[in-house]
Amino acid sequence: MPKIIVACFIALFVSWGCASSPPPATDPSTGQSAVSETALPDPDLIGHYKEGVDSAAALYDFGDIADFVNTRDSLRWSIEALAVSYPALRDLPEFRQIVTGLNDLDSLFESNGFEHRYLDEIDSLALSFESWPEIDQTQSGTGPAADDDSPIPVLANERIDFWLRYFTGPGKDRFERSIYRMHLYKPTVDDILAELGLHGDLIAVALIESGFNLKARSRARAVGPWQFISGTARIYGLRVTWWYDERRDIIASTYAAGNYLKDLHGIWNDWLLALAAYNCGEYRVARAIARQKTTDFWKLDLPKQTERYVPKFLAALYILQDPDKYGVTIPEVEPVKFDLVRVQDATDLKAIARSADTSVDHLQDLNPSILRWCTPPRTEIDVKVPVGKGTQCAQKLSEIPPEERITWRRHRIRKGETLSQIARAYGTSTAALKDMNGLRSAHRIRAGRSLIVPIQGTHTEVAASSSPPSSKPQYRDKHRSIDRDALEKYAKRYAPPANHKRVVYRVKDGDTLGEIAEVFHTSARRIRGWNNLSYRSYIYPGQKLVIYVPESFDVTGIAIGVPQKPSGDGYVRQTYTVVKGDTFYSISRRFGVGVADLLAWNGKSSRSTIYPGQTLEIWKKTDE
Repeated sequence: MPKIIVACFIALFVSWGCASSPPPATDPSTGQSAVSETALPDPDLIGHYKEGVDSAAALYDFGDIADFVNTRDSLRWSIEALAVSYPALRDLPEFRQIVTGLNDLDSLFESNGFEHRYLDEIDSLALSFESWPEIDQTQSGTGPAADDDSPIPVLANERIDFWLRYFTGPGKDRFERSIYRMHLYKPTVDDILAELGLHGDLIAVALIESGFNLKARSRARAVGPWQFISGTARIYGLRVTWWYDERRDIIASTYAAGNYLKDLHGIWNDWLLALAAYNCGEYRVARAIARQKTTDFWKLDLPKQTERYVPKFLAALYILQDPDKYGVTIPEVEPVKFDLVRVQDATDLKAIARSADTSVDHLQDLNPSILRWCTPPRTEIDVKVPVGKGTQCAQKLSEIPPEERITWRRHRIRKGETLSQIARAYGTSTAALKDMNGLRSAHRIRAGRSLIVPIQGTHTEVAASSSPPSSKPQYRDKHRSIDRDALEKYAKRYAPPANHKRVVYRVKDGDTLGEIAEVFHTSARRIRGWNNLSYRSYIYPGQKLVIYVPESFDVTGIAIGVPQKPSGDGYVRQTYTVVKGDTFYSISRRFGVGVADLLAWNGKSSRSTIYPGQTLEIWKKTDE
């Protein structure tokens, strides 16, 4: 059913359920529920909740992930509240079926990597419970006791405390689930970090990046436990193809992340700057350092996400180092163990699973980097199989007769090709192509699309052995390191001129770059360079521009870095504290002001985010 119909149905169902099932009355004399322990709610309500679970699944199928999550959470809260009100409800088979359905939705959600699909929004979830400390980020006092060998500094400030409160408060359940998943792979990660000469504390990077969900995907299309975008992944030797994505491989991605972190640390010899660069890129950090002439992370003007990222890492690390202090449970987990089998060319996962005495599902759980039903064609990869089964698997695969082996190719359809022509070219049948690609008709193929083509008996050797691979995987040796010369050359473009001072100008309504340049006796080209603006970039009211002027330049009379009061008399300044659910539009309507004015008065843009507890400045006419 269309999204709008599903959404309307859910809204109707939730409102009906809430209206028809009020909380049970309490006995004034005891304060306890007046409903008998054997009482049950209206039977029709159970049916509506079951339909709600089915509708949530429909939202998932349609890819409406945000609506799916909201619906799933609303259902769980409502059903849990109902079970508290009516204890006898838990014994009903129909109710247990609903709970099972909800648990299945959770499993479906997490197994497909959607739990952290919107990783960029996790910060917003945290900030919705408490306002982000707008403070001068100075390193004060000492932090929790840390490992003496750890290279990560021990610090304490309000921004680290913010994340400590979140991880031990509203975000505790999510954080403990992430720790559980971390311990599934911790021995593997620890061994690789040690091999690279890195401290095990850096495992906390993957913990806050993905919660150790190997299938995690962010809005920026970063993938895997260490959240690599495809470009950086390939630089560090990871293969990212339609068939295979090593960003989701715990071994390959950990080597790549370790090498990347080593490179970043080597630039400034500072782990806080390395972590900041891991989040926003080394060029952006280098630009900020060049502009502000400091390598102190806490004093740099970096993207908001990065300013939150480093204290978030530190808070997570401190909790891992002393979980008892923070009341966080470290679970007893049996780590994931496996053998490696070198497989050549496309090999059906069913054949590998049979050879390893396991199921295809288990094989896919061990190898989330294999994106299709077979290993990638014309490519050697190391397939993980259950521990103790490596030698057996390799031997059985090598014994499969060539005529019984089926490998695969991906064929891009060219203009004018027919299915029968493609089948003849690969020595297969039209029926096999239709079946493999789910085609109802041999005529329903289009140029530019791809077909999966099964090919029999093309190789005499499918698997080598479970011994260490003869050739070194490319992710162990990155393709290239960070270009230090290019980085330094880039940073110099943003360094302030000699004998100049830095000022921050807040754009007013009607400003142009040419007019601003004239006021500060500089050029629009220089302002663009200092602020990384292209010729196509627009400036907007409230935007902050960094400008360098001679030390002797008098800025008196130039409104710099402060919200602008409306021109003319008859205005009075008010302040408003943001509450949950507020938007710039709703606040502007409440006070009868324009959204553009509200943004300009507070130095915001239309892309800015506001948080509960934040204070906004509003100018109103005195005669209103």
